[in-house]
Amino acid sequence: MNRSVKSKLRAAHRTQAETIRRLPSYRRVKGEFDLEYQVAVELSKARQKAGMTQREVAHAMGTTQSVISRIERGANVSIETLERYVSACGRHLQVRVV
Repeated sequence: MNRSVKSKLRAAHRTQAETIRRLPSYRRVKGEFDLEYQVAVELSKARQKAGMTQREVAHAMGTTQSVISRIERGANVSIETLERYVSACGRHLQVRVV
């Protein structure tokens, strides 16, 4: 791909991103995604601190490794599932509103 085409594609991408960021729902959706991502990161950290693999957490929860992978990628999960996950890692779930 030549430089001219790459430059045009980058410019189009920037324009599209700016347009999306101006949408009224952008902040809400971004906030939801950020929260799900933060939870996923914390769950993964808890598992690693416990010295467990995804397969081991899955076994402790009575589910599959692919479910654990989805949870750690930020899937929308219930509080009950979060509690089961952290319990399997030997931790406790604490939710705070700040």
